[in-house]
Amino acid sequence: MINIPFFSKPVSNNSLGIDIGTSSLKVVEVSGKKEITLENYGEVFLHDFIGKAPVKGTEGSLLYSSNEIAEGLKHLLNETGIKTRRAYFSIPDFVSFFTTFTIPPMKEEEVGSAVEFHSRQYIPLPISEVSLDWFLDEQKEGDKNIKVNLVAVPNEVIEQYREIARLSNIEIISLEGEMFALVRALVRDKEGPVAIIDIGEQSTLLAIAENGILKTTHSLEIAGNMLIKQVAKQAEIEYNDARDIVMGHGIKEETIKKSVSSLLSSLFSEISRVVDIFEKKEGKAVSEVVIAGGFSLLPGVVEAAKEGIDKKVITKSCFENVKHPDILKEHLDKISHSHSIALGVALSGIISGENKNK
Repeated sequence: MINIPFFSKPVSNNSLGIDIGTSSLKVVEVSGKKEITLENYGEVFLHDFIGKAPVKGTEGSLLYSSNEIAEGLKHLLNETGIKTRRAYFSIPDFVSFFTTFTIPPMKEEEVGSAVEFHSRQYIPLPISEVSLDWFLDEQKEGDKNIKVNLVAVPNEVIEQYREIARLSNIEIISLEGEMFALVRALVRDKEGPVAIIDIGEQSTLLAIAENGILKTTHSLEIAGNMLIKQVAKQAEIEYNDARDIVMGHGIKEETIKKSVSSLLSSLFSEISRVVDIFEKKEGKAVSEVVIAGGFSLLPGVVEAAKEGIDKKVITKSCFENVKHPDILKEHLDKISHSHSIALGVALSGIISGENKNK
């Protein structure tokens, strides 16, 4: 085990969450306990700050160097006036692995060895090259086995985050998979099964949570970068030019909508398939699908999801249960999708009992 836990316990009433995204950095600072208050927030687009776009075609890693990200982060903290230098970081789903499995009942001191042994069949990398963390589901009466929720992150990714933190003069309190952050930010008080779709630039994350607890997650290949590549191909333009068009205008324009319709249809069909499998396995219906992630902000995406998914599809502001000045409500609603993960990891510092340490 590394000394940076993936599942953290609350340590103070003031908490800073940092989300290092593909194209931007987001920070959210909150305080309080029973009543959570938004203290500060901000975002910097690395393309604008550094003066270059993400590297085309790079997959499975952060697209900017540690130095570039650290410079952007220092700039963002300076511009927002945030003084906190101890932070909770999110880890993108495309550089981490999450799975669940069961183990027989055993003594507490035996669980660690059992989890490591069983994890070898689920993790696509040698155990020596990853760092593991897990938490156990609360056992219910009649359960014959113990459910393990396991996260594995390549050691080289951990080291890059350490380097970013060092260069930014920030202490990492914990690292957490973004799917846990999204559940906490968006559906922590929602009863029954709910699905969350996070449409990012490199991957689309589908998470299903029940009563605020993550039950399953799937990383889907079709995401923003594939939509951009398709637009670039159809218009016979460079990837970065196509990216500017998509990010600036969305997919409502008829030519763009036509070029990506097949990809979106495949994406939403796969989402419906995974939800259907979950419902049949658990014997419970998913009540609604919450759209999250930066690409869901683009005009036309939510409408396409409502057409392609046979479920109630909604958008939700992650700030609706966070105290903030009324004058900020309209603005916070607009930026909710891009700041959900940063808020979610920030909340991990002040909300107890959502992720249990071993």
